[in-house]
Amino acid sequence: MQRIVSIWFPHFPIERLRKTIKHSAGAGNGASHRFKPFNPSSSSQYLEATQSSACEKRVGELDRPQPFVLAKPGPYGIRITAVNVTAHDAGVRPGQSLADARAALPTLRTRNAEPTRDAAALRALARWTGRYGPSRNTDGADGLWIDITGVAHLFGGEAALCDDLQRRLTDMGLTPRFGIADTLGAAWALARFSSERPVFCLSGCGEQADAASRGALSLLPVEGLRIAPEAVLLLQRLGLYSIGQLYDLPRAALTRRFREVQRKARKDEMITHADAVMLRLDQALGVVREPRRPLVEQPARIVTRVFAEPLLSSVGIETATADCVIDLCRAMGEACEGLRRARLTLYRTDGTCGQIWIGTATTSRDARHMIRLLSDKLAAFDAGFGVDVVALEAVVVERSAPEQTASAALDHAPIPGGVTQTSIAQLADRLANRLGSRSVYRLIPCESHIPEHAEAALSVLSGWSSARLSTDKRHEWGEGQRRRPPFLLEAPEPITVIAEVPEGPPNRFVWRRLSHRIVKAQGPERIEPAWWRHIGAKAPKHGRLRDYYAIEDDRGGRYWVFREGLYERTKEEGPPGWYVHGLFG
Repeated sequence: MQRIVSIWFPHFPIERLRKTIKHSAGAGNGASHRFKPFNPSSSSQYLEATQSSACEKRVGELDRPQPFVLAKPGPYGIRITAVNVTAHDAGVRPGQSLADARAALPTLRTRNAEPTRDAAALRALARWTGRYGPSRNTDGADGLWIDITGVAHLFGGEAALCDDLQRRLTDMGLTPRFGIADTLGAAWALARFSSERPVFCLSGCGEQADAASRGALSLLPVEGLRIAPEAVLLLQRLGLYSIGQLYDLPRAALTRRFREVQRKARKDEMITHADAVMLRLDQALGVVREPRRPLVEQPARIVTRVFAEPLLSSVGIETATADCVIDLCRAMGEACEGLRRARLTLYRTDGTCGQIWIGTATTSRDARHMIRLLSDKLAAFDAGFGVDVVALEAVVVERSAPEQTASAALDHAPIPGGVTQTSIAQLADRLANRLGSRSVYRLIPCESHIPEHAEAALSVLSGWSSARLSTDKRHEWGEGQRRRPPFLLEAPEPITVIAEVPEGPPNRFVWRRLSHRIVKAQGPERIEPAWWRHIGAKAPKHGRLRDYYAIEDDRGGRYWVFREGLYERTKEEGPPGWYVHGLFG
């Protein structure tokens, strides 16, 4: 049975702004920088470089018990988007007009809302909550959800997990409210509308779990179903104020009643509202499965280390990482799996986290090789105030044949020169992970009769085994064989040609200011252009045909040249041109 934690921050924009201003004031006074994330984009929303005097003034405005709101302009004037506790107690609510709020409360202080920074801060917080479960994401503009299925026992149970999470969020200056249930809809409603903090939906199996969910939700208001305000208003007009009143209500009757209380509305709108209410109810009770989209790609396997005292030294972090790698490789070996892509996440104590990605060209479960790949990037990691959780996730794994690892001599069959295919792949892994996956690539054959399109550059991390070319078709200098040079120029280079007959092979050509006399020639091999790529009324000409010749000069050099176009089509296409396209060696 799955367990979902929903976290609601009633005053998140206000608390995020207070934290930003306080941090900026500390930075302006020469205080140490508290947030030192590995990925700057994940925590840049906490930074706002301003002068210290201005920051201190703003801190005073937020810390004093005065009504304070955030507002932004809209199509119907300036509207309030967030309020602090004092303003809320005075009757100011989000969505209210700023002019009306100021008329009722002249001492109200305001500031422009920053929804973009709020959203970025919430995403960074959701990324940090991965320490409590790999599947998590933001929920609206002021909430998060975490799937803690199978994770709570690592913290001593759901209550201990919730206490630890609440303590850390409170230390960050946030005011969280929790709901834990078997479904996201139920947890969302409990976090926002239940009087108990935190809320636990009783666990059970079968009918017991269903009865527990129904009982926990029955007394909550209908707003807890995450439905549109119009649907909430229609339910209240019908006298339906709690979720429990909807349990035994016939669905056809709900649509009819919606239509009766608002006759001017279209019938399809009433059906849509009624269907939305029942769908949300079924999702909250677990009758209908609700799709969820996690924040990050979900791992196939994960190994986690939690530390009571944060790790500050690089030696401690590298040791913890090595332990995770060994356990992960052991688990993959038992399942006959190999790693292709992994993510190392280091959670700091200040509410930020850093991620390190590695990839392999072939399936690998060599612990020493993986540790070496991670060590190259761990050297640049900033631990800040310490790392207390290390999580190594195998994001992409592939099936791999069992292999004997007791003897290095029997590990892989050698290839000429004493170098194994595995050592070549590991060298490619190190170069690609250090220089970037786009900096190290290999050429692979493609299905195309156009020579320059018959190969493509592909990152080595996308697979090494497929790069082994077949040796069945060899490039030989013989009659009846298709001649393809081992070396193609980046682009065909023009040459000046003297031919005995217009449509025949060249007799002499000049390339790069050097004259070559031809003593041997084979061809032509005619290659038509890919006309189907340019089908359309306004498509340009699809190109001209090519006649390729394999030639050899008097000094033993062998070249692959072609004539583009035909002399007989000079009036339609222009005069033909000669080019050298490759070298045979």
